Amino acid sequence: MVFTPSILGSGPAGYEFLSRTRAAQQEALARSPRIARETAAFVDGLQSVQTIDDLMADRRMLKVALGAFGLAEDIDNRAFIRKVLGSDLSDARSLANRLADKRYLALARAFNFAGESGPGFPGTQEAEDAAQRLAKIRSAEDLLEDASLLRATLRSFGLERDAENTYFLRQVLNSDLTDPTAFANRLSDPRYAELAAAVGLGDRIRQQDSIYGLVDAFAGGAEGLKAADDLLQAPELLERALRIFGLQDDAGRTDFLRSVLDSDLTDAGSFANVQEDPRYAALADVFGFAARAEADADSMAFTSKLEDFIATVSARQVPATTPKELLDDIGLSLAVFDFFDLPIGPDSFPFAHRILTSDRASPTSLLNVFPDRRYRAFADAFAFDPPEAGRVYPTGFADRVVDAYVEREFEARVGEVDPSLRIAISLPRDLVQVVETGTTNDSRWFGVMASRPLRAVFEATFGLPPSFGTLEVDRQLTVLKDRATRMFGTDDVKELSGADQLEDLRRRYLAQSSLAGSTTGTPGTANAVMALLAGAQR
Repeated sequence: MVFTPSILGSGPAGYEFLSRTRAAQQEALARSPRIARETAAFVDGLQSVQTIDDLMADRRMLKVALGAFGLAEDIDNRAFIRKVLGSDLSDARSLANRLADKRYLALARAFNFAGESGPGFPGTQEAEDAAQRLAKIRSAEDLLEDASLLRATLRSFGLERDAENTYFLRQVLNSDLTDPTAFANRLSDPRYAELAAAVGLGDRIRQQDSIYGLVDAFAGGAEGLKAADDLLQAPELLERALRIFGLQDDAGRTDFLRSVLDSDLTDAGSFANVQEDPRYAALADVFGFAARAEADADSMAFTSKLEDFIATVSARQVPATTPKELLDDIGLSLAVFDFFDLPIGPDSFPFAHRILTSDRASPTSLLNVFPDRRYRAFADAFAFDPPEAGRVYPTGFADRVVDAYVEREFEARVGEVDPSLRIAISLPRDLVQVVETGTTNDSRWFGVMASRPLRAVFEATFGLPPSFGTLEVDRQLTVLKDRATRMFGTDDVKELSGADQLEDLRRRYLAQSSLAGSTTGTPGTANAVMALLAGAQR
């Protein structure tokens, strides 16, 4: 079913009705089968667009991208669009910077293939501000208690309906996305995993559970742990110690843990040594409570493996951020192997690298199939960032492009019924774009002249004849500025884009268009030239 906009009347009255119903009508257009398919394909495929060639090769993606900037008519002008997208925006002589029509500059700026700063769509600043606030969130509770930030965050993923479902959101936010069985990963709607990734609490929890988090927690206090009960009576430290070995489920088994921690590891029959899981012996060895008791009985000094480990890790000024950095530091690597009681031999380093770089999401990867769970604990103890995914689009980029595309498509449908109304509803965006891309008032007026819809507005409002466009450009500039001063009290385009002046400009334009339409017998159209101008920008 083809979407047709509802328009009642022309001129100011038609615009008033369209303004009241626009949001609902655009939403209906967005749900229409063709538009829904196109926008869904764009959102799903955006991350795969790493180069200009990627975008140019996918016609559906290119259609939405161009349509968002009112450039749908250029979809077959491929060589030209390729040059626009490849423009170096830091070079004033580049194609996008030299074109009078600033829509091309806006397109080049949004995707920014030639720049180092990466893509960024106008209007994503709110999302970026929210992202900066999210970076300061340290727990799920912090976000859940900040109602405005929570709403903004959920809105960006289309999950506003879950704002009151705090128990559910807490589980989502605390999900460790590196674990395929994590709560968010098990949900059928991928937006929840995307939400958890954006907030990043799972990453922060992993950082706390890393060897660096452990060292921070025990630094200055490890030497004070003389016996198992000292650790058992410090629940936060006990939790950290258990988590580093992946044994957090044993936190409530006090008697069991006391038996493990008090084990004499030189005795093959001791409690920790007879456990099937070798992580218990490794845990006992880190604290060495039995060895400390024996040293104290012999009046000998004792330093636990944990104390030595803290000293080794702390000696490195910058934490290892990749498997290669860790394994290149022989001293640190050996200390880590010893901490987790991993065997050391000729193949230890290559094998450790394979463990650290295993695909956690694959059930058949080495990390997931190797039976010795000490290696899993070893891998989990490093919160290494995943490899760079290449070009990264900022939060909200895809949504803003889609919204702009739907907006432009709606305007095009309106223009098929009444071109003057189409120009009127696009006026704020078009005028603001000219203001933002122009550096001087004169350059902004030149931008107005280069924009067919804006030229139509000012020519109709000022009562200028169709032949006006044939005048010398400088003469046109003088006339437009003079007419603006006489009618609005200013020739500053920036001031004309203000709310009050903009509303006055639109009202005058619609009145003139309605009047012209009534004299020509064409409702809502200034004249044939106006219709031609309106149809030029899709």
